[in-house]
Amino acid sequence: MSGHYHLETLRKACDRGEHYKYLFFWGHTPAADGHISETCLSQWWMCRFQVDGQVYTCAEQYMMAEKARMFGDEAMLEKIMASAHPKEMKAYGRAVQGFDQETWDKASYGIVKRGNMAKFSQDPALWAFLKGTKDRVLVEASPRDRIWGIGMGKSDPDASDPLKWRGMNLLGFALTEIRDTLLKREETQKSVLRDRDGLTEEDFLASYEPGDYARPSVATDMVIFTVTDQEAVSHRRLPQKELRILLIKRGGHPYLGCWALPGGFVQPTETTEQAAGRELLEETGVDDVYLEQLYTFSQPDRDPRTWVMSCSYMALIDSSQVKVQAGDDADQAAWFKLSTRLKAQEEGRELWEITLSHEAVCLTAVLEKEAEGSFVESQIREQKGLAFDHSRIIACGLERLRGKLQYTDLAFHLLPGHFTLTQLQQVYEVILDKKLPVAAFRRKAAPMVRETGQFTENERHRPSRLYEKERKGGKG
Repeated sequence: MSGHYHLETLRKACDRGEHYKYLFFWGHTPAADGHISETCLSQWWMCRFQVDGQVYTCAEQYMMAEKARMFGDEAMLEKIMASAHPKEMKAYGRAVQGFDQETWDKASYGIVKRGNMAKFSQDPALWAFLKGTKDRVLVEASPRDRIWGIGMGKSDPDASDPLKWRGMNLLGFALTEIRDTLLKREETQKSVLRDRDGLTEEDFLASYEPGDYARPSVATDMVIFTVTDQEAVSHRRLPQKELRILLIKRGGHPYLGCWALPGGFVQPTETTEQAAGRELLEETGVDDVYLEQLYTFSQPDRDPRTWVMSCSYMALIDSSQVKVQAGDDADQAAWFKLSTRLKAQEEGRELWEITLSHEAVCLTAVLEKEAEGSFVESQIREQKGLAFDHSRIIACGLERLRGKLQYTDLAFHLLPGHFTLTQLQQVYEVILDKKLPVAAFRRKAAPMVRETGQFTENERHRPSRLYEKERKGGKG
């Protein structure tokens, strides 16, 4: 354990000639393959946790909500809790009325510690990552933040020398202290404990009978998105984009002949994520793509065979990489064009129509949900040609993709390595289902892309400059 939770004590130790290992973090975007990396240490990392019975979606939301509560700004508190994006939460926090800097400075470090203690202690996967940092000092290598970060990036030659840090690294020290506290708690809990029957954990496990409880089957279902070109109407016009998802026509009961999301049952030797990756490779021939867990659907009646829980995933694929083939239990696989529309709205409820089309096949569904609610809680009112509750899962996937497009760079996973700005804008437009002003979009895109010095070739219209994704990380 590091034992250093303040810049002053760390600098004194370094002055004495002591040496430490550091783990630098900055940015909040998940890894392309979906595994948890150092970006989970960011205040902006999206995950659900509870403090005093209140659910928060990220540590930034908890911090800003506590700021609003501290200074009695109920209006801003409501906006912070209703927001879905960390950047917006931070902006509302900065607008809290009655704010006093001295009061906030005294309390903010403790607030950040409480929020992150809940975040990492309530999520086993996040705790596993934090625990794995072992005795390293955690360092927010933000070149912009001199309070919560060190005021320099990890590539700076002085980043590994606390004597030269330009910032206080408060977030890094808070996370280091939380890790060490949880490790001590875990070590204490390892001491022999006996339950009310006088059994140790070893005794209990030896006598445990799994068959005493009903056990569900566990499956993975994947919403695999890609963006394709429509057939050009005119050789003088650029082809328009279409948002598509992969569906499999079922070759057996139940729902024989209906279309379903790719997926399958999780094997005893694999995790749900490994099962999703296996199914993805089998159905598309690719595995190095963006993969993210969506939600676990566990309604008892969602599968007519038995109790089947589905751990769903979202994948984003560049269409040029894909070779689609149906698995052994399917008749065929195809990319379906996806569109949604608000069909009706009344008394706080909404009816949404989902349409999926491929050649002569048209699949439809109507979902009902609360006006401000998520599709996770929606009810399927009509469904034609789709199997199980997959229309709900599809709606959840599109809802997640649209939401994260506002504050992440997920769109680049749907594009080849080199692209034009027009192609990038078309991807945003087809996902969000709306036209975007060209000038405003290009200002937004500018920090995310860089020129390649290349231009489009062998096209029937004027050559366009090609860009690629900017590799630098964003502020977390």
